[in-house]
Amino acid sequence: MQRYILIAIILGAGLTGCKKMSYFQTSPNAPSSPVSSSILTSLEENLFTYSAVSSTGTNEDPFFDMATAMQYNVGFDDHCEYSQSYQWVTTDMNEYLQIRDAEAMISAAQGNNGYIGIGKLFEAIRFYYLTNKFGDVPCSQADQLVNGVGKPVYDPQKSVYRTILADLDTANNLLSSANGATISGDFIYNGNLTQWQKFVNSFRLRVILSLSNKTGDPDLQPITLFANVMNNPTQYPLFASNADNAEQQTNTVTPTPFYNNPAYVYYGLAQAFADSLIAFQDPRIVHWALITSAAATAGASVNDYSAYAGLPSDASPASNTGDAPQASIPNSNYFYQASYEPNLFQGYYEISFLIAEGIARGWWTGGNAGTWYQQGITASMSYYGISQDTINQYLSGPYVTYNPARGLQQILLQRWFAGVYNSGFEPYFTQRRSGYPVMAVAGPGMPIHAEALRWEYPVSEYTLNAANVQAAVKSQFPQGDVITAQMWVLIPE
Repeated sequence: MQRYILIAIILGAGLTGCKKMSYFQTSPNAPSSPVSSSILTSLEENLFTYSAVSSTGTNEDPFFDMATAMQYNVGFDDHCEYSQSYQWVTTDMNEYLQIRDAEAMISAAQGNNGYIGIGKLFEAIRFYYLTNKFGDVPCSQADQLVNGVGKPVYDPQKSVYRTILADLDTANNLLSSANGATISGDFIYNGNLTQWQKFVNSFRLRVILSLSNKTGDPDLQPITLFANVMNNPTQYPLFASNADNAEQQTNTVTPTPFYNNPAYVYYGLAQAFADSLIAFQDPRIVHWALITSAAATAGASVNDYSAYAGLPSDASPASNTGDAPQASIPNSNYFYQASYEPNLFQGYYEISFLIAEGIARGWWTGGNAGTWYQQGITASMSYYGISQDTINQYLSGPYVTYNPARGLQQILLQRWFAGVYNSGFEPYFTQRRSGYPVMAVAGPGMPIHAEALRWEYPVSEYTLNAANVQAAVKSQFPQGDVITAQMWVLIPE
């Protein structure tokens, strides 16, 4: 039985859960007697590793997978074709390996609330990713694996969310009462537990807003959770500036994800994204993209917005490949400069937009949505070194000035802009739950003419845990285990 469990875990069979997992107390990333500091370093490194969107196709680049799915970019010569056209099928459940490592760090912590609190945060992050990728996932039976439960049941997505929120409560309480505990192996915050507590609650805010379709749920009550965070800043501290960002500084050892990868020339700006940046005269376009080759030949300035162009996300791959010379490609600094920008998991810009969204939805009356909206834009632009004078000019533009009548759309659009090449799958999760901005799916490059809403469960689950995965599919998706099926968290109530 023990050998079977190990094989199942390696294959991504989803063997983990909400409680203490004594089986997972030994991590492959740590010595046989785990050292919490070394495991923490590994957990942090994996936080900034890009996961593939599509398991299909030969030219799927993890860094641009999500960028094409979110229609920031288009691919040429079949690059990211399956991600861009929403034809992905399944993906892995490797988050369970990180949950196992977090449990190993907690078990080796010897009562150090710093490591324990951070471990609970990492568990919450990984469960959040798992359930938002698939829907229902194994959670509650993992602690029973050593007692012979080798085929864990799938817990309802609502139950997984309750576990995530409980883990974040535990993490916050532990870190707020760490009483001078010290940790090492931490390259994100260099052992500063106050910063980690801010990270816990900033991620909590992400989780709460991801429940925007569940305001009527009597158990989760996201409106109450949001107001509680906002009304108790001492108990629930949040990121307050870009200095608080959860990020990895980049260099030649830990470079930007596309450093030294010549495939960047196989991507161009997506048309709707490019047209929006051009119309808004958004200075971030200079950081993200190059002017077209024709504009460069004509001697155009990088600050000339008419020198940029994109191609339709829903055009056929052959059409976009043929028109590639007409498009702006990603800024070559992503290829040439290892430290072009940090690897960002969650930033202050996102927190500002989350607060703005909550206020715009009527979840809290103690702040102004327009003020937080402007702060989100400012945080994003400051992140790229744009001057305050330029930011102020942008904020006064006709398309940018906050209008409460369409405020929610403005907030979501600017959050979409700011999510380019950062924050993992979060831009996709946010667009998917809100439906904004609307993705282009009508053209010939979109065979299913719909946006993918999830991933199918891994094939290994149908081999190793068939009865439980089939029961999970039956209880959630009348149309079967397909990528267009709507999971619980997306269904309004």
